[in-house]
Amino acid sequence: MRPSRRDVLRLAAAGAARLAIGCGDNDPPHPAGTHHASAILEPDSQAFTIALWSSLSRKVAVEVRDSSNVVLTTIVELDAAGRAAALVDDLAPSTSYQVSLLAEGGIVLGPHTVRTAPAPEDTRAVRLAVGADLDPDPSFDSDLLVQLAAAAPELYVSIGDFPYTDNGPVAQTVAEYRARHAELRTTPKVRACFDTIGIRAIYDDHEFRNDWDASWVMKEPARYAAAVQVWDEFFPVRGATGEIRYRSWRWGANVECFLLDTRRFRSADADPDGPAKKMLGDVQLAWLVDGVKRSTAVFKLIFTTVPLDFATGDDAWHVFTNERDRMFAQLVGVPGVCFFSGDQHFFAAHRHAYGIREFQVGPLARGLGMPGPPAPGVLFRSVQYNFGQLDADDAHLTVCGIGADGSCFYKETLSAADLTPM
Repeated sequence: MRPSRRDVLRLAAAGAARLAIGCGDNDPPHPAGTHHASAILEPDSQAFTIALWSSLSRKVAVEVRDSSNVVLTTIVELDAAGRAAALVDDLAPSTSYQVSLLAEGGIVLGPHTVRTAPAPEDTRAVRLAVGADLDPDPSFDSDLLVQLAAAAPELYVSIGDFPYTDNGPVAQTVAEYRARHAELRTTPKVRACFDTIGIRAIYDDHEFRNDWDASWVMKEPARYAAAVQVWDEFFPVRGATGEIRYRSWRWGANVECFLLDTRRFRSADADPDGPAKKMLGDVQLAWLVDGVKRSTAVFKLIFTTVPLDFATGDDAWHVFTNERDRMFAQLVGVPGVCFFSGDQHFFAAHRHAYGIREFQVGPLARGLGMPGPPAPGVLFRSVQYNFGQLDADDAHLTVCGIGADGSCFYKETLSAADLTPM
């Protein structure tokens, strides 16, 4: 529900500054065009981040409330580039919050609804969603984003290509990258969907350029710097330092998530495979294996933007087999391990060495992919718009492929023992 005019007036008066409110009896307008964007990012059991961007406003009034009380009112100052990341902390676990935002000129952003994670000892069942590949071009439009919101996941994990910045006109500068992010973030269906869900995200390739690896960082340093600066503006990672954006988080007693960066530290795709060729790099790989082994969660969900095998082209793990196979071997015996990937633009279920399972998802809104020939280990494929719905309790992880009509076209229910590499 949009805030009433009384709510907006009260919100505008919060904090030390006052924002200009338009005249008239109508509710303040939602943003038009690509002038304002907002999202709720990085939720955990006690906090989340409000990410704001505006080409017009330099102040945004913020109100955060739970089901019965206002827990925060403040004014957020945007910087000269029109951006801000505001931390909201000291929150209660497993609680739904509404975030109302009012920019100068009476522009209402949101309101957003976000749910904090259950406490690490909380064994209640949880629902997450995972997806990839989102383009605002109307030719890719479907009802899938409506279905994603209707599924009511507690968290959406985005594993890349949010947005596409390298189709015409190709983004090269900070201003051009900002325009592409703002275009997607303010597309009505995208905004309506992600007003209802907190997000954790990592880039894949199209946020910079197609199929990039570390060699492209050297070839196009200015373009890379612009792309990553703007990605950080729109998806600020709380506590990130330098180039480290991979991270993990708990979502109650049943789930721990590990979100990988498969771009920044990878060798050139064209390099010969062998011990020197890396997808994650030694530091990230050690972090992943150690974190998964130490985790006390029933299910350890590992999100990789590119698939572990069976991909077309030379941009996925099948040309990094030395590091991939070392990763697999180090996970043997760890219960509840499951991988999720994107990039290929169709849904698939895979089984790999040691019985390791992977579910490939996407696209949300982009051209559909073309699978290669059948292969051992490919259990299922479906070429359609989709996202993955993940339901976990203290005994089972249920994975559904959800299509644009809202149906679960593929479903598996797996125990931690089923997901133990042997």
